[in-house]
Amino acid sequence: MVKKSLNPKVLELEKRAWGIAPVDAAHDFSHIERVSRLCVELYAQEIINQEQREIKPEEVDACLVSAFLHDCVPVPKNSPLRKESSRLASEKAREWLSEINWEPRDQIDVICGAIIDHSFSSGRIPATLLGECLQDADRLEALGAIGLYRTIATGVSMGAALFDANDPWAEHRELDDKKYSIDHFFTKLLKLPESFRTTSARQEAEKRAQYLRGFVDQLKSEL
Repeated sequence: MVKKSLNPKVLELEKRAWGIAPVDAAHDFSHIERVSRLCVELYAQEIINQEQREIKPEEVDACLVSAFLHDCVPVPKNSPLRKESSRLASEKAREWLSEINWEPRDQIDVICGAIIDHSFSSGRIPATLLGECLQDADRLEALGAIGLYRTIATGVSMGAALFDANDPWAEHRELDDKKYSIDHFFTKLLKLPESFRTTSARQEAEKRAQYLRGFVDQLKSEL
C-alpha cells in the first residue's frame, strides 16, 4: 500500500506543517504524522470494502494533505475559540492550497471540507469518505496508550490537576476536564468508540478504549 507521496506539492505542505509551533506536546508533528498514516490506511481499507479496488495516488495525496493541515491553526484546548479551530484550519488550508495551485482544483473543497468536519468539539458529521477517515484517524489518537499520554500532556499545558483528591470520580461535583485530567475520560474519551464512522477504525477504537478502561480500574484500586 502506498503511504507516502512524491508529489512536490504534498511535500511543500508537509514542510509548512512542520513549521507550525504546536500548542502542547499532544499536538506536535509526530501526532500529525500518525494521523496521516492512519488516514491513508483507513481510506484504503474502506475503498477495498466498498469498491473492491486499491487506493489511487491522488487519494493518498488528499489523505496526507488533509492530515498535515488538520491542525494548521493551533488553538489551545481551553481557548474560547476551540470550537472554531477546525474552521480556522480549513480556511488556512484553502489559502495554502490555492497558493501552490493544487490540482485537481475540485479536490480543494473535499480536503477543506474534511478538515472542517473532523473536529470533536465542532460536533460535525463528515460529508465525505475522506472526512470520515480523517475524523476517525484523529479520534484514534485520543484513545489507547497514546491517548493516555496526550490527555495528561494536554492537562499539564492547561494547568489541570491529575484528579480531585477529595472526589476523583465526581460523585459529589460536576465533571470538569479543564480542571482535572481524569474527568476527560468521562466527558469524552470513553464515549468516543460509538462515534467512529469506518469499520476498521471502530474495531481499533474499542481495543484502545478497553486499555483506558483498564487504566481507570487500576487507578481506582490504587486510590
